Amino acid sequence: MSLHLTPLPAARFDEWRAASRQRLIDGNRRSGRRPGADAVGHVEHTFDELFPEGVATSTAWVASIVDDADGELGTLLLALNGQKLVLLDLVFETTSTDAQRDDLLHGILQIARDRGATQIAMPLFPQDTAARAFVEGRGFEVASIQMVLEPLPVREVAGHVDVRPMTAERFPRFVAASEEGFAHDLAESGRYTPEEAAAESHRQMLAELPDGLDTEGQELFTATVAGTEVGILWFGMRRRDGRPQAFILDIEVAAEQRRKGYGRELMHAAEREARRLGAESIGLHVFGFNEGAVELYEQLGYRRTEESLLRDL
Repeated sequence: MSLHLTPLPAARFDEWRAASRQRLIDGNRRSGRRPGADAVGHVEHTFDELFPEGVATSTAWVASIVDDADGELGTLLLALNGQKLVLLDLVFETTSTDAQRDDLLHGILQIARDRGATQIAMPLFPQDTAARAFVEGRGFEVASIQMVLEPLPVREVAGHVDVRPMTAERFPRFVAASEEGFAHDLAESGRYTPEEAAAESHRQMLAELPDGLDTEGQELFTATVAGTEVGILWFGMRRRDGRPQAFILDIEVAAEQRRKGYGRELMHAAEREARRLGAESIGLHVFGFNEGAVELYEQLGYRRTEESLLRDL
């Protein structure tokens, strides 16, 4: 193997950090994940968490990618998060070859094993062609996708699904089913064990709905057709670049009511309700294995702003 990873000299750390910080801010903005000042705050927070002790932090490493024949090709940032080794800010200063990318993966796998990691995780912006060339064909799978719809379209569609605010009587059954379903999806995505998934789903439910159905900024609906419930819709009102955004937290069509177009109608209803509440965009998260939902969202005009990839060791 002619390519190897060497620790970045401490004397270069500040220069690297400034350049990496700007790359990540630009990446967030170009993708639309965080299009404005929110990108700066997010990246600053990320670096503060990654490097609480600066270059001496033991759980994050900056490495030079060095080829014996060609010299330094670029740099990368690795951070240990539990049993995941997270690969951040992979940058090649020159075009890399397949052989060099294979060698790079070998080096990262070795670092992961040495530190007891069981997975390699990597966030990826759509425009990051160098990083995508590295992951393609090397065992990485899309675990989850962040998407956005903007501007909100005005659709002239005649729907026959009646979408109304959820009642207090319906709410407890919704909470139990939503929490169980999200835990199942978290485990299915490979990001959590079943036990971890159940705990994380419960934590997020409490965080999003501390006051239950009366939680400010949370909008929950049931959908019916001819008096029969066919699905639910839940979104939270958030801020994106200082402007209001509706973020879909749960959308579900009853199992016996699927393949009837109700999912599309629920998404149309989300657009109407979001616009009524002053939102300028809709965001959502979808698991990579849910290919049918991804296809529907893309048909409706949603675009990917960031993907999270995983590779098991």
